[in-house]
Amino acid sequence: MTALRALAAMITRNLRIALRRPELLVQTMAVPVVVVALASVIFGASNAWPIAVVDQASSTESRQFAQAINATQGPTGPYFDIIETDGTDAAELLEDGRLHLVITIPPGFEDTGIVEIATYNINTDAMKNVRLRVTTAANLYDSATSADQIVALIDKERAEDVPRTAFMGGSAIILALLLGAALISANLYAIDSEHRTEKEIALTPLGSYIAGLGAAAAGWILAFVAAVPTVLVALAFGTRAGPGEIVQTAVIVLPAIAAAAGVGVLIAVRLRTHRVIQPVLILLALGSYFASGGFISVSALPPLARALNTWWPPSYVFEWSNPLLHGFESGPTLVAVASVSLAAVLGIGLAAAAAQQASRRNVAHGQ
Repeated sequence: MTALRALAAMITRNLRIALRRPELLVQTMAVPVVVVALASVIFGASNAWPIAVVDQASSTESRQFAQAINATQGPTGPYFDIIETDGTDAAELLEDGRLHLVITIPPGFEDTGIVEIATYNINTDAMKNVRLRVTTAANLYDSATSADQIVALIDKERAEDVPRTAFMGGSAIILALLLGAALISANLYAIDSEHRTEKEIALTPLGSYIAGLGAAAAGWILAFVAAVPTVLVALAFGTRAGPGEIVQTAVIVLPAIAAAAGVGVLIAVRLRTHRVIQPVLILLALGSYFASGGFISVSALPPLARALNTWWPPSYVFEWSNPLLHGFESGPTLVAVASVSLAAVLGIGLAAAAAQQASRRNVAHGQ
């Protein structure tokens, strides 16, 4: 009971410190919000390409093709946003990088069926998208103008698909919880290092391991507070999950948060000061999001990244949590639950042991 009362006192103390020093939470709140906002706006907030369609044929067929381009859309919205029709202005906009492509319908289109396409970016990924979208528009035109035309039915949406922004938003929430637990726990523990109060804690009957446990527990609690702005931004970008999906995801994420809190204390024991702890944890969090399954599934990453992620723990949290959050899977696997539970026990246990060991070092050197 004495240990529990001491732990409760340390948690209460740390929560009060966080209340008096909100700057300890600011970075934790800001980083995931900035990540999901920029990633969503740059990579997936709009599916419509700004393009130009220059109709030099001025025939019934060319106008029908232009209408088909305007009507072409995918599961997440229109493929194209026609913002220019003048050839000269379109060429200038393309040269300046303001258009994805210019589709020119040359004279004689009604006889040849040929169109000319100019793109600003001609890398491989962009060209695959060009072929997909323009082919879809051509297929739509052919099906509307020729009853005997063979039409390709393209499966562009499956039950397990979600908008890209929804996927990134869900991952950002997980990132906010993991980073929040690690960074807040580290910040709270580092306060004792920077204020030279570790010796007082070490001289208590229970020892300094309580400081490590108290920082980790307070970080675990405050991670949910720090994640609120990210949740709101993710909701604005279309992330949705029902109560069942949230509960199933929590089975994986809650122990992972505890493990992250323990890791935060371990890092704070080693690095000791805020100015070193914060950039290290933030860079690790950003790398984990973009290269370990937050921004895109690990299976879609290059071979080197997939190989690195086989030993990087956050990638497993993303890979196990996202399918549950978006309803792709009916429940967590036993291996996943056992793994994150073991990670939580190890993280908290090692944090307590590291704090106890650090106190001996500090006491030996004095204040």
